[in-house]
Amino acid sequence: MPITIYNNPLEDEVLSAKYFVGYTDYLSSIQELYPLIQRLNIQRNLQKTNFYGRLREDLKKGCIIPAIVIAFIKDEDDVVVDESYINDNIKSAFILDGIQRLNAIKQAYEELADSEKSKYEKRRLHLNILIAPSMDKLLYRMITLNNGQKPMSPRHQIDILSETILDFDKLELRNQTHKARQLNADRLAIHRSDIVKGYIAYLSKTTAIDNKLIIEEKMDELIAEKIIQSDIASDKYEFLDVLRKIAYLCKDPEIRQWFLVSNNFIGFCVASRQSFDYIKEIEYTNFRSLIDKFETVFASFDKKKIKVGDYRRKMTAEFFSQLHKYEMMDISDITLELGTK
Repeated sequence: MPITIYNNPLEDEVLSAKYFVGYTDYLSSIQELYPLIQRLNIQRNLQKTNFYGRLREDLKKGCIIPAIVIAFIKDEDDVVVDESYINDNIKSAFILDGIQRLNAIKQAYEELADSEKSKYEKRRLHLNILIAPSMDKLLYRMITLNNGQKPMSPRHQIDILSETILDFDKLELRNQTHKARQLNADRLAIHRSDIVKGYIAYLSKTTAIDNKLIIEEKMDELIAEKIIQSDIASDKYEFLDVLRKIAYLCKDPEIRQWFLVSNNFIGFCVASRQSFDYIKEIEYTNFRSLIDKFETVFASFDKKKIKVGDYRRKMTAEFFSQLHKYEMMDISDITLELGTK
């Protein structure tokens, strides 16, 4: 049974997204929706079989469960989003909420006698369907829905969704996995983990994304709060715009070497949330001079009194987020101002 939509979609005015309400049957949920769990490498580890034993027994008897929430990312503005679009693109959907329920539906089905399966297959499963205009906005909604729930941290959500949607092999930005780097290091490739860290920093508008002095669970909570407060839904640009600009700049060998430094990359991603209107217009020659100016300033700081990596990340974010100001200042004035940050 294809997915059936009840009526016209609602508008999510925060995300500029469409929100449909519909249904399918249990058989289709097993065949079409359950495999989508694997798209995110399982958002939450599936609970042991006996954990949802009571729910499976109730499902066999005909209980009604809350709607499953699925989501799509609509890449093209001119595509008509309707019932046909949802059914035609179901393999590209994500399970936003309801992984455990889908697993219970499938497990209960497998436990039924063959004579009972036909009736079970026809039972109705309600669906809430979100059509998000971008990955950034889908992540924002995932985090606002899931923040405070222990099973999946925002960092985990971003990491997994990045791996799924950011087609690293097709990115214009040259990149390499940790495993590939161990086998045959590409000295001109940005580490994929740095891209994901850059994304987390970009969404949360902070360079403090991996403070080892803070308990990991508390750090995840703080990152989630930062993302929610950062108002990502109203941004004009997406993280992919930033990656494309970095890829463009990295055609210059000197600039590429600068971006290969993890803390430079992460700091620049944070700065781009604030100043991308300005950054997107910069060409190679100007950017090289900006790097030279920044490095001259940074060399003035006493390395014995600072945590060099953390400070570089923070200063990169500060410098490039205020380019319109620092570009016009001389080195001594920038040094004095950044020294107070």
